[in-house]
Amino acid sequence: MGSDLVVDREIGHDALDRVRVTLRLRGLVDLGTQPALERALDDALAVTGVHAIVVDLERLTLLDSTGIATLLHAYRTGRVGGVSLRVTNPTGMVYRVLEITGVLTVLTDV
Repeated sequence: MGSDLVVDREIGHDALDRVRVTLRLRGLVDLGTQPALERALDDALAVTGVHAIVVDLERLTLLDSTGIATLLHAYRTGRVGGVSLRVTNPTGMVYRVLEITGVLTVLTDV
């Protein structure tokens, strides 16, 4: 189970030409894959001039408490440095877990 997370990264610009990093997650985030998510988020936060990080959860099938904690940590770290972090496209169980924990409203525009 520990290798069932794929993170694709894309660096682009928003309408105001600010740097945006998009991370597309595929698979699952659990105790075994959380370090890969943490590295991807840390790398995104370290991109020169980054203004926003978007984490696309459309193809994520599982998100456990370690993944939620990792997303929240990156969210808080980003805010301190003026970087916004939000998640998009949570579906199924991932959506439900984010909703139940109250994290959905923090990490999305809902």
